[in-house]
Amino acid sequence: MRQTHDEITQSLAERLCWEVARRDDSRVARRLYRKQEVDGVYRLDEGAVLDGFFHFLQAIGVMALLEEAHGTANQRAMVPYVQYVLLYGLKTLFGIESMNALPPLLFSDEPLMQLVGFNAQPVRQGICQRGATPRRGEQSPGPICPDTLAKNIVKWNLRDLEAVFNGSIRALAKAGVFGAQVTGIADGTDLETTERYHGCGQVTRKVRLEDKQGRVHEIEVTVYGWKVLLLIGAATKIPLAVKVGQIHEHEALWTRVLVTQARLNLAGAARLHRVVLDKGFLDGSTLWWLDQQGITFVVPANTNMAVTADARAQAAAGEGIMLGRRVHTVRHGQGGAAWIERLETEVVGISGLTTYDQYGTPEHGRRANRRDFQANPINAVVVRKWQGKD
Repeated sequence: MRQTHDEITQSLAERLCWEVARRDDSRVARRLYRKQEVDGVYRLDEGAVLDGFFHFLQAIGVMALLEEAHGTANQRAMVPYVQYVLLYGLKTLFGIESMNALPPLLFSDEPLMQLVGFNAQPVRQGICQRGATPRRGEQSPGPICPDTLAKNIVKWNLRDLEAVFNGSIRALAKAGVFGAQVTGIADGTDLETTERYHGCGQVTRKVRLEDKQGRVHEIEVTVYGWKVLLLIGAATKIPLAVKVGQIHEHEALWTRVLVTQARLNLAGAARLHRVVLDKGFLDGSTLWWLDQQGITFVVPANTNMAVTADARAQAAAGEGIMLGRRVHTVRHGQGGAAWIERLETEVVGISGLTTYDQYGTPEHGRRANRRDFQANPINAVVVRKWQGKD
């Protein structure tokens, strides 16, 4: 299904989180007649909305970072590389799914193209007439064609792109976007490419497929690409740090680098005081390092770990501290047949567990089988019940 201009405009409004405006000409007229102050007059189009957004980027220094962007292997440039970056940014901001939809939905919009740096003549006639032959039909509107944007945006050097991301986060921190204390959520996601991408990693994974007869087969598939690792602000959902590794690298290898980058990005503006991790980041020596840095961490323990069994056993025996009990009621049915279900959640805290041998320096973990070994204590939170389920 083809996207319409109204759909991408709605997407822009949702992604920028603007409050919905309504037109009230009579109220404006009354305020002007009474000589009351008017906050501002704005055109209700995309160019006017994004004008303030671009001004914000300019004011905090992000636009200067983007202007330093350059593509690799570019011998001649008819368009400054920053304009490719801004065009692709607008494509993402508007939620335009197809490159081929750019000419009618974005490139033909003169106010938006002026924000990016094109004047009216390139928008109507194009930067050049290369390829505008009669056999190709009527030239699509806009300064460039979609293929030009697609071929140039992928030339942005990966490390330069990472640097721009982290530089933008530093600019946001200085602008006061984050609070005084920040909780970070670590996450990693695969960015698959072809095997021709220079420097990418590769990993072989088992994939389960179901045939037409309903039988499940397991095959091995080799995947190429990168692993994008993020530390995201829990309150704002804005990244605190971005790192890129090869797709086969384990997340636990990147925790220290990611946290260090986040602290550098927030330096002087906010403090990273807590990190929430998933099981992919579970590593005893890394958790010990976080503790020594004064950072509280929260990470799920694996079921087969000794410290997990220890914590659950103590909680079942009534030991520990009751951190909280919550009862959530849910109404089911209608009228006389309606009934109320009570869903209880119960959380118990266990302190001073000494059954996680790997919690310490790497040298500490290697001494686990010695008689004089003393484990470092660690705390646990045991969820006894969650929404009525044990």
